[in-house]
Amino acid sequence: MTEITVFKKAGRLVGFNAEGHCGYANSGEDIVCAAVSALLQTAVLGITQLVNCPAAFEMEDGELYLMIDSSIKGDRLKQAELIIGTMQLGLRSIEEEYSDYLKLIEREV
Repeated sequence: MTEITVFKKAGRLVGFNAEGHCGYANSGEDIVCAAVSALLQTAVLGITQLVNCPAAFEMEDGELYLMIDSSIKGDRLKQAELIIGTMQLGLRSIEEEYSDYLKLIEREV
């Protein structure tokens, strides 16, 4: 199962952490894992390259972490938050269909 925690600070979306493998199918055939990975990686690219928002992120096999720099304010924070929110909507949609393989959590930090 993949567990994804979306971080909020003062009600604002500021990052996320994903751990684990979905386990829906064998490696290379797991459509749930592919969908989740695409959403997570697109969020990282959108935040770091499109919005050009400084963020700490780490990616390893079975884990992806991103936290927006706490000094970011204004429009860049709003744009990054919109990307995380869109990612979260996509993940919730997947979770509704594949709840045995994906768990989405929100945590105040």
